[in-house]
Amino acid sequence: MADRYIIVFFIYAFLGYVSEVIFCSVPQRRFVNRGFLYGPWLPIYGFGAMIVLIILHPFASYPVLVFIMGFLFTSCLEYFTSWLLEKLFSVKLWDYSKHKVNINGRVCLRNSLLFGIMSLAVEYLVQPWVGRIVGSISPMVIHPLAVLLSALFAADLSLSVVKMKSFRDGLAKIRAFRQEAEERVRALQGEGKAELADELRERLEAMLERYKDSVRHSARSVILSNPSISSRNEEVQRQLILLHEWAIERRAMKRRHRDELRKMDQDHIDAIRNAGR
Repeated sequence: MADRYIIVFFIYAFLGYVSEVIFCSVPQRRFVNRGFLYGPWLPIYGFGAMIVLIILHPFASYPVLVFIMGFLFTSCLEYFTSWLLEKLFSVKLWDYSKHKVNINGRVCLRNSLLFGIMSLAVEYLVQPWVGRIVGSISPMVIHPLAVLLSALFAADLSLSVVKMKSFRDGLAKIRAFRQEAEERVRALQGEGKAELADELRERLEAMLERYKDSVRHSARSVILSNPSISSRNEEVQRQLILLHEWAIERRAMKRRHRDELRKMDQDHIDAIRNAGR
C-alpha cells in the first residue's frame, strides 16, 4: 500500500509541475522550469494531493465540504512550506504581497480558491484515472519503481539544498563584503585620507562586482525559476532585484545574439542563391 501511495505522490507532483510550467511559460513565451528542485516534480502538489486523498476522501459525499477543507488545508501547507524555506534559505521563493487578500505574502485568496477547486478535481476527476493507472502496475514492478523514484527524489533534494545554500551564502558574503568595505572607507575618511578612501572604494567596488558576477551565474536558475522571489531583509531584497534584472538582461542579450546569427545565416543563404543565378 505504501508503494502505491508513493507512486501516486509522484504522479501528482509531476502533474503539478506541468501545470506550473504551462501557467508560467505561456505568458512569458519561453520555458520556465518552475520550482525548488531540478527534476520535473513539485512536491507541494504531491503533499496537497495526499491531503485530499487521505484526509478529505471520507467526506467525498459532500463536495462543498471537500472544497472548503481543501481550501484551508492546502493553504496551510503552502504557508508552512513558504515559512520553512525562508527559515532555511533567508528568501521567500514566492511572494503574493501584490495580490489582494494575502497573508504575509505566503498565501493569497486567488491561489487558495484555485487549490479548493483543484481539491474537487483531484477527488472527483483525476484520482479515479490515477487510481486505475497505479492499480494496473504489476506488484513485481511497483516496489522497485517506488524505490527508484524515492532515490531520485532524495538525490534531487540534496543537490537542490546545496544549490540554495550556495545561493544564500553568496548573498550573505556580498552583504558582509559590502559592510566591511564601507567600514574601511569610513575609517580612512575619519583619518582625513579622502583620496585613499576614494581609491579604496573604487577597488573594492570592482572586486565586489567580480564577486557578484560569480554569484549571479550560480543564482541564475533560482532567479528564473522563482520570478517572485523576495526577502524581508532590505539588503537581500536589493540584491535579489539586481540579480533578477541581470537575468532578464542576459536572456535578452542571448535572444539578440541568436537573432543576429539567424540573420547572418539567412544573408549567406541569399548570397549563395544569388551567386547561382
